[in-house]
This record gives sequence, C-alpha cells and structure tokens, in this order.
Amino acid sequence: MRGPATIASSLTSVLRRPAVWVPAAALAAGTVIFSTTDLDVALLRPFFSGDAAATSLEGRWPHTDAQPWRALYDYGVYPAWILGVGGLVVWIVSFLRLKWAPWRDAGLFFFLLLLIGPGLLVNAVCKPCWQRPRPHATAPFGGPRDFLPVGQLGHNASDASFPSGHAAMGFYLMAPAFVLYRRRPRLAALFVLLGAAAGCAMGLARMAVGCHFPSDVLWSGGLVYYCGLALAAPFGFGREREHV
Repeated sequence: MRGPATIASSLTSVLRRPAVWVPAAALAAGTVIFSTTDLDVALLRPFFSGDAAATSLEGRWPHTDAQPWRALYDYGVYPAWILGVGGLVVWIVSFLRLKWAPWRDAGLFFFLLLLIGPGLLVNAVCKPCWQRPRPHATAPFGGPRDFLPVGQLGHNASDASFPSGHAAMGFYLMAPAFVLYRRRPRLAALFVLLGAAAGCAMGLARMAVGCHFPSDVLWSGGLVYYCGLALAAPFGFGREREHV
C-alpha cells in the first residue's frame, strides 16, 4: 500500500487516461439511449411469451428454467468467488510464507474489489436505494408496477432490479486487468474482455427470465469497472513499471 502523496499522484495520473473517459462516455451514452427510448423494454420482448394474462412467472417468461440461463444463474458466480476468496487466502498466507509476498497486494485487491464492488456497492447500496421494479413486475410484461427508466427511483422495498448483482459478479472477472495493465497491457486487455463477456452473459441470463433490464446490466459493468479503478490507485499498480 502507498502513502497519501503517492495515492494522490496515482489518482491524478489515472484520471487523465482514456481508460477513465472512454468507458464513462460509453456509460453516459448508453444511459441516455435507454432513458429516452423504448430500448430497455424492446430488448426483453424476445424472451417474453407475450401472454401478459398468464398467472405464473413461468407462463410469461418461458426461459425461467431453460438452459443455459439456469446454469449461468446457479454456477456463474463461482469463478468470482474463487478469485475473490482466493485472493484473501493469498493475502493471509503471504504473511506466513515470504515467497508469496509479491502477490500480497494483488490478493488483497481481488478480495476488496469483490467485497466493495459486487458486494457492498451493487447489492448493499444501489439495489435498496434505487428500488427499481424488475421487468416481470412491470406493466409492459403483465406486472402490477409502472416501468421506471434507468436512474429513476422506485418506492417499493422489495424491488431490486437496478443494478444486476449476477452481472456484477461476471464483470468482476476483469479484476486482474487492474493489477496487470502497466506490466502486461495485452494480458490486461484480455481480462477486460473476459470480464465484459462474463458480465454480459450473466446479464443476458437474468434478462431472459425477466429479472433485469439491459440498463441494469450496463450499470453493473460500470460500477464494477470504476470501483476497480478507484481501488487500484492506493495499491499503485499503475506505477509498477516506473520502478523496474
């Protein structure tokens, strides 16, 4: 871990990079599109049975127990748990076995990103604060609640569509990119693609069963990505090449 001056320097350096502004521009553009058009609803219609009068969730969303969506829901979070909890194990063992010491910061980072990103920020803060109704609960798909555009707050504590927790666990797999982006930029790029693909796959699985809108998935990716950037600054991963 670095001191306050080094952390400030790292943050200033990070804020000047395209890795900050390009995703922010994409996130802003996507949010505007979803909030001003019918795209959020339209992208879910292929998964909807069209029978708004059906009394069961399965009747309106026939993919509820279909594969691969069910497998992604049941098992798709395991890689993130393995990486995050494995990071905690590495961090603890590094104090007992000095040959693991070079991986100490990376291990702690993986655990903290899992805890703070998908854990606290997505599931403990955003979901209960936004209270956005899930697609299957909204009027366009036969539900009792009004559709709320992305960013608009709901009023029912049981609603938790924004953002997607499962998608966040998929996007979390980009975590190694924040450790490697200065020393191994190509490998870091591959991890970003891996995390993006996993997050989109998990998000699609939740969309297929009427539990999340595409904009929920978009923001899951944005929250995990920027949490990773912010959390990486105190560790100084982006400065490692300067000290080689």
